[in-house]
Amino acid sequence: MNQFFRRLRYLVNRRRFDQELAGDMEFHREMAARAGSGNFGNSLRLREEAREAWGWTWLDRLSQDLRYAMRMLRRSPGFTVAAVLMLAIGIGVNVAAFDFFDLIFLRPVPVRHPETLLRFHRRSPQNYAFTLPYPEMAFFREHSRTLSAVLALNRGKLAVEGEDKQLMASFVTANFFSELGATARLGRVLDPARDEAVDAEPVVVLNPGFWQRHFGADPSVIGKTIRLNGKPATVIGVATSEFSGLSLDDPALWLPITQQPYFSNGSRLLTDFSADGGGVRVWGRLRPGLAPKAAEAELRSLATELRKQYPTGVWENESLPSDPGGYAKSLMIGDRSGSGSEGRDELYPVFALVTTLGLLILAVACGNLGSLLLARGVAREREIAIRVAVGAGRGRLIRQLFTESLLLALLGGAAGLAVGYIVLRSLMVLTEIPVWLDPTPDWRVTVFAIGMGFAAAILFGLTPAFEAARRRHRATVTRQLLVGAQVAASCVLLIVAGLLGRALEHAMSAYPGFEYQQVVAIDPGLARHGYSPARAQAYLDTLQSRLHAIPGVESVSLALSPPLGTRSEMAGLNIDGHAVKVQINRVDPQFFQTMKIPLLRGRNLMRGDTHAIVISESLARGAWPGQDPLGKKFTMGEDYTVVGVAGSARLVKLEDSDSVEVYFLIGMSDLPFTSVLVKTAASPEDLARSAASATKAVDPGSFPEVQLLKTGFRRKLRSAQSSALAVSVLGSIADLLACLGIVGVVAYAVSQRTKEIGIRMALGARPGQILSLILRRFSGPVVVGLLVGVGGAAGLSSLLRAELYGISHLDPIAYLAAMGVFVATVVVAALLSARRALRVDPLRALRYE
Repeated sequence: MNQFFRRLRYLVNRRRFDQELAGDMEFHREMAARAGSGNFGNSLRLREEAREAWGWTWLDRLSQDLRYAMRMLRRSPGFTVAAVLMLAIGIGVNVAAFDFFDLIFLRPVPVRHPETLLRFHRRSPQNYAFTLPYPEMAFFREHSRTLSAVLALNRGKLAVEGEDKQLMASFVTANFFSELGATARLGRVLDPARDEAVDAEPVVVLNPGFWQRHFGADPSVIGKTIRLNGKPATVIGVATSEFSGLSLDDPALWLPITQQPYFSNGSRLLTDFSADGGGVRVWGRLRPGLAPKAAEAELRSLATELRKQYPTGVWENESLPSDPGGYAKSLMIGDRSGSGSEGRDELYPVFALVTTLGLLILAVACGNLGSLLLARGVAREREIAIRVAVGAGRGRLIRQLFTESLLLALLGGAAGLAVGYIVLRSLMVLTEIPVWLDPTPDWRVTVFAIGMGFAAAILFGLTPAFEAARRRHRATVTRQLLVGAQVAASCVLLIVAGLLGRALEHAMSAYPGFEYQQVVAIDPGLARHGYSPARAQAYLDTLQSRLHAIPGVESVSLALSPPLGTRSEMAGLNIDGHAVKVQINRVDPQFFQTMKIPLLRGRNLMRGDTHAIVISESLARGAWPGQDPLGKKFTMGEDYTVVGVAGSARLVKLEDSDSVEVYFLIGMSDLPFTSVLVKTAASPEDLARSAASATKAVDPGSFPEVQLLKTGFRRKLRSAQSSALAVSVLGSIADLLACLGIVGVVAYAVSQRTKEIGIRMALGARPGQILSLILRRFSGPVVVGLLVGVGGAAGLSSLLRAELYGISHLDPIAYLAAMGVFVATVVVAALLSARRALRVDPLRALRYE
């Protein structure tokens, strides 16, 4: 420790110590001269040895190397700019991917003390749900001692006066804003003391975007009355743009959850223990010094106590697992519910795929830059020879050359940080992600960019430095390896882009297994308006008769989960001892006719079929291969019997060719949550308008949501279009970089063999022979790279099976098209560069040095 502080003292006072050392040495030199001894020694060497004893010589050498590297890079501005741009692209793509990962998983959302926020969901041995009944949440809020506060949110749509369509609104507990540390841009936010009282007047807080669009950013809107679902509400404030609202939906309005029944006539949200029709998302604020497990244990005990009072409302053996609630990942869970296990997290495979594609781009950029550095080493052969002649060792040369690569990588990392931010910001604007998710790089992203720079320096700089130090510039093995690596990485990216493009084309042209072009879905929102099952049945019977009377209507049916909608139910079924995840839908017998889903075997569902089901052909094939599925039984709480097999239809996930469906007969308890499907032979746009009027006429107090299924189909394809476009851009960049690398390598080969080419031409070699001579050397690495790339793409594309809309991840058309595009561009690039060999003058070539 004393030695460390001694060295640190020297570092801080090194200028003064150097001056004192020089003075002492001069004094001793004079004393030696007076004593008649002139052999004092080399003072410069002695000073160097003294500095080494102090332990900071490496800092001086690093400073010298950096200054020399900067001078060399300034002397070659074209090379420097090209190298930094290549690295900026390669590092920038990876920075954008990591920045998004950081936003979702690592960076807290902008709320007060996000580390103490927990999101809870329900779990039992048979079921799970990410919403809780409001009465259960209220019981926890009243009795919990491990949580200092409990927050709840319920999403819904409201008809706003002056708006063409219903807008998303968040009904929240009155402590929602204060617990999250939110303030108002104008006016005030919700106040538990004022806005949760029984006699509180209806109030609303506006989203700043909605305030600017609807009210023209009028500051006098505070205190004004607006009509929501036909009911008056007073505007009390405008939220700030930084307020997350613990939701990625970016709602237009925030209202007290206690006033939800006021805006939705007949709603039983505050009293109903059934979370099937809505429920609330629940967060809790953990008290200081307690662990999440303590809160989970307490809530489980409270749930057991509450079940004694409401045995049908609280599940048996119900537990309340928690997730960190202060991160965007917890906001992406949504309101999922189902039976069996909750399923795997689908985000991690997506990030794994994006990371792999980003690393491939970086590999192409580093391979290209490595080739440039190898060629640059040849141009510096004379300089390196001089440095060796004056005593520079191999280690010293490697250190100097690697320092130049490291400086390039740091410049590329800084540029990549900017590129990554621009790319991610642009993507977030295009996808309309809420503005409070700020992609500005934090310390983690900055460290990642620096780390990527160091990794890139090792990838592209170390091998050329060793080659230059060994002065073996004419060895081609390293260059061929770099070419092969670039080809392989580019090939993988192009094949993946081809697969996604083919999948998108297939999705847009292939039949998804059901009719969507001429079908309209109507969600009357009966549960939100407090309809009982009997009242909902009367409403639906009346509505169906009125819809049948509309000219052009061919069929009307009911479904709990309408196709291409946002509502879906997953279940884990036990089939002959095997667990299978299936899509559950509850429908009436007319559903298959309306959606044009053929019944392949057996019969349709009939009224009174309480334990009969129809399964998709894909489930029958997977669960009972080579067997007759009719009459087979499986268990989901109760035993059910297969009575029919319908055609496979990807009703929820268009992209998932492995999707399997099970259809139950819709029950009385499902009717308040049911949607109506109408198929027409006329214009679906005209039907949508007529259906909205008919629905409104049955109950003037309702606010139905009408959607064309073809609109939902296009919305489902947006993510596929974005993915295909993004990967195609990456593949094109990789192809361009690989072509540039091959152009440089071929040009270098021509320059190195100019004399040989001249001799061959003087002896009568034909142009084709000259081109063959130049290109033959690189055909092997290209072919090997293609084969490796095809193998890598086959492995990587297996991760995409659920995103390929029914085409194989080994689709030959996609593979051949991608390889054809790559080979064509590489051949053109190589020929353009090799043509230089045909312009060689034999007389000049013979004099070439």
